[in-house]
Formats: sequence, C-alpha cells, structure tokens
Amino acid sequence: MSSLILIALVLGIVALDVLVRMLVLRLAVPIFESRPLLGAELYPPDPSAESFTIRTRDQIDLAASLFRTGRGAPRGLVLFCHELDSNRWSAPAYCKGLLAAGFHVLTFDFRNHGDSGRQSGYEPMHWPTEFEVEDARAALDWVETRADLRKLPLGAYGMSRGGAVALVLAAESSRVLCVASDGAYACMECLTHYALRWGRLYVPERVLRWIPKWHFNSSMWLVRTASEWRKGYRYARVSRAMSRLRDKPVLMISGERDNYVIPSMTHNLHARTGQDPSGVWIVPEAKHNMAREADPAEYDRRLVDFFSVLDRPAWEAQSAGQLSAASGKQPGSLSISPSGAPAV
Repeated sequence: MSSLILIALVLGIVALDVLVRMLVLRLAVPIFESRPLLGAELYPPDPSAESFTIRTRDQIDLAASLFRTGRGAPRGLVLFCHELDSNRWSAPAYCKGLLAAGFHVLTFDFRNHGDSGRQSGYEPMHWPTEFEVEDARAALDWVETRADLRKLPLGAYGMSRGGAVALVLAAESSRVLCVASDGAYACMECLTHYALRWGRLYVPERVLRWIPKWHFNSSMWLVRTASEWRKGYRYARVSRAMSRLRDKPVLMISGERDNYVIPSMTHNLHARTGQDPSGVWIVPEAKHNMAREADPAEYDRRLVDFFSVLDRPAWEAQSAGQLSAASGKQPGSLSISPSGAPAV
C-alpha cells in the first residue's frame, strides 16, 4: 500500500510539473516572440561607398558596401553588422573614427532589410537567428574573392542584434581576429532576466523564491525550443559562442541607461569569455545603441585603440608566438586595458 501511495505521489508531482510547464509555455512564448519597439534609424545611401551584391549559400542576394579609409594603405578591414530594422548605411555613423584612423569598413544589409533580397516566410526578429549568422558568413566568403581585401587583418563589429551576430561569427571563424559589440545580447540571458522581472506579475514573490534554479532554466529552454519549433529555424547560440572567444580580443559596449540590455547582462555575457572585465565599457547616461551619441570622442578613441590590434606588426607577431614570448601570455590571449586598447 505504501508503494502505491509513493507512486501516486510521484505521478501527481510529475503531472503538476507538466501542467506548470504548459502554462509557462502558453504565457511566455507569445511574449518571447513579441518584438520590442526599438526605433532603429534608417540612413540614406552614401555615394562614396563601393556597392556590390553578395550571394549567401542559401541563395539570398545581400546588398553590401565597402567604405574605404582616406588615409592611404588600410591598417585592416572591419566587418560591420547593423542593428535590427536599420541598414548598411548606418556604418559610417558608428565607424567614423575607424575610417578616419585608417581602417576599411565592409557592411551589408541583412536579409529582409534594406536593399537585400527577401526570404519568403521569414519575419526578422530581435533575436538573432541562424539566417543572420549565415549572412555574415557570406560577407566573409566574399572578402576571400577580393585580392585587395583578403590579405588584410579582419575584425568584426556590430550593433545590438548585429553585435550578437558579430560575436557568433568571431567565435566560429579564425579569419576574424577580434570582435567588438555595442548593445549585444544573448537570447537565454535576456529571457531569464525578463521572465523573472515580469513573472512577479503572475506569480507571488514567495513562490518564485521556491522554484529551483534548474527548473526555471529548463523552463526557459523549453520556451526557446518551442518558439524554434513554431518558427522552423534556430536562434543563434550567443552564450555558447562567448566561451569560445577566450583567445580573441573582445570589447563589449553598453549604455548605463539601456532599458533593454542592462549593464549586468553585458558584464555577465563578457564574463563567459574568461577575459579581464576591463573589456566592458558601460557608457554613462547612454541608452540602447546611443553610446556614441553620448560620448563620440571617447567612443571613437576606444574603438580605434581596440581595433589597433589588427595592425600588421601586432597580429603577425602574435601568430608567430612572439607576443606571448614577450609578455608571458599564451598566443591569442591579448588582454584589454582600461582604456579599451589591447595590452600586449
């Protein structure tokens, strides 16, 4: 009899857990898939850029442009990934300092944005997906077809969702030597933060405190997985990518007054790289994607200092192991100084 009671109790707990998770999915998936009102700016075409078309491996034509530095021989090439609902013409607004300092900037419109081709049935979301990462891969492939670009040291830089794409690209490609992001975020971190924040509207605080962390995290995983099943594609695994960036310089910028990607999210995401926390710059008084507007001189200085790691003597020496011998560090372990410059 006691065994039957135990079995009934276990089955009851399992049934309750299933019901709770079904309720979570019913409430959370629509919220997860709702796009926030970010209000991205669309920029007019710049006739000074060299424009062309890049074809992705899944046959989407991307409108792309190359902005050349006016300082003669380029120090390197920076691939810029724009934010959701913006376009490639935003690149000069954020990369002005890089162009003036001697770097070429390559950029493109993500699919279903700007002048790029449309993928039927796909509605871009604020969450970066496998499709945006594929677009960035296509840009890298295109660089290899250009004799004037393929030998240049290359870094990646992106805004908001584009920053998340840049981080994933840098994690998977040895061609990308360093990566910077502004307002980048990861799906699971945002989902967990906002689920706890808004969950208090539906569940009493004292009940939330009793939910085990593993149970909460697995429920959030189910929300993302259910959304992927509904949509028919996968979201980019930004958190996983960060742990693969331990040997590449990473700079993450965020606004102190960012209500979407709060500073703690940026710090927690960067911490996954295992690098010094000085690789994070929280810009005072800045809102989402407005860090450069808040402090343009410092913004440009930090970006230029950071991407100076692409200077040919530095990265050639690093690849040969000379930097590690001089500094006592492992190859690829450039740290970031408090100013945002690579310390070697």
